[in-house]
Amino acid sequence: MSEIAQQSLQSNDWTDRADELFQQHRQEIYRNTDQLFARLMLFQWVAAIMIAMIISPRTWVGQSSYIHIHIWAAIFVGGAISMFPIWMTRAWPGTALTRHIIAVAQMLMSVLLIDLTGGRIETHFHVFGSLVILSFYRDWRVLISATIVVYLDHFLRGIYWPYSVYGVLSSSPWRSIEHAGWVIFEDIFLVISCLRSIREMRFIANHTAALESSEQNFRQIFEEAPIGMAVVRLDSRYARVNATLCNMVGYSEEELTSRTPSEITHRDDIEKDKQLTQRLLSETARTCVEKRYVRKDGEIIWATRTVCLMRDESGKPRHYLAMVEDITQRKKDAVALEEAKNEAERANRAKDDFLAALSHELRTPLTPVLMSAAALEQEPGIEPELRRQFGMMRRNVELEARLIDDLLDLTRVSHGKLQLLFSGAVDVHSLLAHSEQIVHSDARNKSLVLRLELTANEHHVAGDAARINQVFWNLLENAIKFTPAGGQIAVRTANPTPGQLVLTVSDNGIGIDQQTLPFVFRAFEQGDIRGLQPCSGLGLGLSISKAIVELHGGTIRAESAGPGLGAVFTVELSTVLPFPEAQIQASQPRRFTGKSHRLLVVEDHEPTLAVLTRLLREHGHDVMPASSVQDALALASHHTFDFVISDLGLPDGSGIDLMMQLSTDYGLRGIALTGYGMAEDLAKTERAGFLAHLVKPINFDQLHRVLERAQVVG
Repeated sequence: MSEIAQQSLQSNDWTDRADELFQQHRQEIYRNTDQLFARLMLFQWVAAIMIAMIISPRTWVGQSSYIHIHIWAAIFVGGAISMFPIWMTRAWPGTALTRHIIAVAQMLMSVLLIDLTGGRIETHFHVFGSLVILSFYRDWRVLISATIVVYLDHFLRGIYWPYSVYGVLSSSPWRSIEHAGWVIFEDIFLVISCLRSIREMRFIANHTAALESSEQNFRQIFEEAPIGMAVVRLDSRYARVNATLCNMVGYSEEELTSRTPSEITHRDDIEKDKQLTQRLLSETARTCVEKRYVRKDGEIIWATRTVCLMRDESGKPRHYLAMVEDITQRKKDAVALEEAKNEAERANRAKDDFLAALSHELRTPLTPVLMSAAALEQEPGIEPELRRQFGMMRRNVELEARLIDDLLDLTRVSHGKLQLLFSGAVDVHSLLAHSEQIVHSDARNKSLVLRLELTANEHHVAGDAARINQVFWNLLENAIKFTPAGGQIAVRTANPTPGQLVLTVSDNGIGIDQQTLPFVFRAFEQGDIRGLQPCSGLGLGLSISKAIVELHGGTIRAESAGPGLGAVFTVELSTVLPFPEAQIQASQPRRFTGKSHRLLVVEDHEPTLAVLTRLLREHGHDVMPASSVQDALALASHHTFDFVISDLGLPDGSGIDLMMQLSTDYGLRGIALTGYGMAEDLAKTERAGFLAHLVKPINFDQLHRVLERAQVVG
């Protein structure tokens, strides 16, 4: 049933009930007035006899006398007038016929009394008084019957027996009309009073029906509500409770209505309940609180309780209305959710710790290999073939390091901690040329044609040159990986609008299926998206590239016409004005030109310690190696050093603690060389006083540059 239909049905029920109440009230008035007139008739009959006996007990004819006819008229005529209406009130109480018979009889009784008193003016007031009493019926029709009887009586008797009605021997016919006029004049006001009374009765019936309907609706809502509801008296005792509340706390209705809310409230919440009750009386009309109830079986449940203070029309408090919703399961779910959240956070921290430890363990053995390969590649006297082999070794180690970096970068992205080191205006063309040199050998090994079509006039952007280079390297490596041998890769730049740089990397490789195209930037997606068996790499490059581009305020998207039709990756960035420092130069082999230093090198990985010590000594530095915290402290206590180069994870302590102690005791400055590269690790080394944080594996040029900067700072 629609809501409109329900409202219409409820309105009809309310109207019918109002009519029923109105009829009941009116019928009650009819019956009560009938009984009033029954008693009045009897009283008037007795009064008429007494009046007749007082005024004219006997009549005289000469010397003899006998009982006056008025006495017999009072007895028999008065009895006839009175007895029949009295019987009607018993036989047919409240009927219209009874009312009209009573009206006629009452007027006839007035006629009798006027006759018995010889038409005395005082007796005529009985007519007016009778009309007033007849108006008690609140039925103006009975006044018409009574008025007709009075007028006919006065008209006929005024003509034939004027003495009996007016107390004179003769009278004008106009006198009866005058008398009738006064009766009608009173009738007008009595009719108005009756109609007004009817309207008031109708108003009362409507109001009562509305209250009953409201009470019925409240009772239905109260009883059928899915939450617990209770009416609480001002003395804090339950006056009424519904079945839901009884089931909630395990008590019957009789048991609850003999208790107070405090008796079923957890003891730790009672005082708060009292404070809220005082607030209801003094400050607010409603309070809502989460509290605990104690069930009959002792179980503790949680509930949300809302209490309203109900007042009467004068504003005086009447009672409280309480609504109680069981939230025990919600509380349990919240606790379970919090535990699951904490567990997930613990698992996430464990994952981060694992990745950090894994990266450290993976980076550490790569360090001596990368440093040795890079150093040998730069040796001037070696054969070209050996130089190429050393270059191949270096690139593969760098690739392995990049895969480790991707794992850590993914963790930074997921935590929102991937940070950029803005280096001013960056020349995108120079970065692309540099990236092309890095991947050139990989493209040549697959016989791929790699073309650079750099036509953009505005090709400088503001950002982190290393991170932007990481994006370009990822895109090029991705294209090389998924383009079959003999394919083509094109890198293009353009300025479609002023201030905008668009870079595209397109290939004619295996393409991407349309259903999987939206997921290419999701972490760990790789071979299945491109339609191949999993290839080398972790599938993190594109996900990290997307995060880097968006941190630069740009966008990156992938497009493909379908499998076998290649793919196009597009990067859009905002351009800036160029600056000289934006030019990126390819690294060239160079020798360390700064002064030599006395260095304390602390490293627990023996191959790394050996290679690092050898290379530093070859570059003219005075190096003393140590493999533990204790060894380092012992050397520092007997020798003077300019810098300390230390790992963080040492067998007998932390490089952080070592740096802090060396800085405090000897004023040493340090360079952290470690496999730990998380953001937290960098923050710790900075607080400990390290001048720089180098993440393994590194080539020797990186360490050179840090030492040069440290020399300038010193």
